[in-house]
Amino acid sequence: MSTYSCNNHLTKVPDRPLAGEEKGLVESILSSIIRPDAVVEQIIFGAKFIAVTAEDRMGIAALLGAAPREHEVDLVNQMVGKSIKEVAALLHQPFPFSISLGFAALNAGNTPDPEKVEPVNFPADDLIAKLGKDKITGLVGEFPFVDTLRERVGTFHLFELKSVPGAVPRDQWERVLAELDVFALTGTALLTRSMAWFLSKARQAKIVILGPTTPFSPALFSHGADYLCGSVVTDIKKVALGIQSGLPFKKVKRNGGIIFTQWEKTD
Repeated sequence: MSTYSCNNHLTKVPDRPLAGEEKGLVESILSSIIRPDAVVEQIIFGAKFIAVTAEDRMGIAALLGAAPREHEVDLVNQMVGKSIKEVAALLHQPFPFSISLGFAALNAGNTPDPEKVEPVNFPADDLIAKLGKDKITGLVGEFPFVDTLRERVGTFHLFELKSVPGAVPRDQWERVLAELDVFALTGTALLTRSMAWFLSKARQAKIVILGPTTPFSPALFSHGADYLCGSVVTDIKKVALGIQSGLPFKKVKRNGGIIFTQWEKTD
């Protein structure tokens, strides 16, 4: 069964072709799906997020303003009943809605068993602050904790395409990334086809990938990540209702049904 409610009538989001290092990263992630044969049972989306359920587990991904285009209107119904591997293959498409659907499926295929996951007792920003104490720290994504994190690390740099006060100018990104000791970036960089680029420009840094779109994929460790900080859905119905209502993740989380966990790279 598919369920969807989308009131998103924003201007069409530009295509995001897959090529180069980003293609290599996506292929690596797709080849390491933990439950590739799990069957997609339900797809839910609202104005901000899309979710896929398979074998009683849910994976979510941000939409970043994307809505189904004319040729994608029936995509949700078409993908129900297919395997995680088949739906996740939508990551090869250049269309933003399809990419987000593919990542939600990927996350459903990779999410840990909620009954066995070990919740973290401190949020991702505490981890970043601990790693970045007295060190040069960078962050991609305008997270709510930006201002407080700035005060908890040595030197702080914000990388943001939007016009945000204090952000690193775009023409200085490569230079500053090469100087970082700690680098944290949002999992949505996978949606915008910029994750591989960021990882390649900050190889010397301890790297934290965070946010609800972040896949629990060991492949990210082989591409430079040191920590994966993501969410695990424990109450599918409750989270589905929040997504259908178009709530931002902060409010979906507040309603319950989500726990957070962290994976650390091991030798």
